[in-house]
Amino acid sequence: MIGTDQIRLPLRLKESASLENFFCEGNREAVGFLRSLIASDGPCVVFLHGPDGAGKSHLLQAYCRLTLQSSKVPFYASLAMQESSPEMISGLEGADTVCLDDVDAVASDSRWEKALFNLFETLMESDRQLILAGRYPPTHSGFALQDLTTRLASGGVWTIKPLDEGELPQALRLRAGERGLEISDSVMGYLLRRVRRDSATLFNLLDQIDEQAFAHQRRLTVPFVRDLATRLLD
Repeated sequence: MIGTDQIRLPLRLKESASLENFFCEGNREAVGFLRSLIASDGPCVVFLHGPDGAGKSHLLQAYCRLTLQSSKVPFYASLAMQESSPEMISGLEGADTVCLDDVDAVASDSRWEKALFNLFETLMESDRQLILAGRYPPTHSGFALQDLTTRLASGGVWTIKPLDEGELPQALRLRAGERGLEISDSVMGYLLRRVRRDSATLFNLLDQIDEQAFAHQRRLTVPFVRDLATRLLD
């Protein structure tokens, strides 16, 4: 068994990832369910699915951070990473929670499917948690191994709904407020016109705007944000 001091996170968790700043009007039940899992000691599997930009990665990383705060050991990885391999998810017996993102990226790959099946069995036998995310629910993710599909669908399967256009400004202001940033109506209007309207793209840009505004001690004006968006997105 691998020791807890040997568990490593393949990807750095975003500092901004938390359940508190996840604007979730349409996802309250899913977020509430994740909160309840922290106090659970039994085995469980959870599958989050929804379109790109809906916030699945944010939720997985936020849950990992919550796990750390509870003095437990998380493991997070995106299976869409170019350097990912089935060996990456072997020997994780020391992790209390394993969060795997973009699992549909390895569907129909027999080596990956066998590795996921073995991981499921190992974690469930040792009362651990397995939380996965993909575009589609397990039954529509393209897995060839039926036993794997059945197991991944055996727990909580939650649809993560993207923010609608009316919710995006509220979500952006919530995230900006945590950083002490004030977004004027003119800057907000520019962002919503200029940037692809999904939460992942907008929040990633906001992270970079925050870094640059702090580094240069600048207020958020349309010219400043326009210059950054042009350099970062084009």
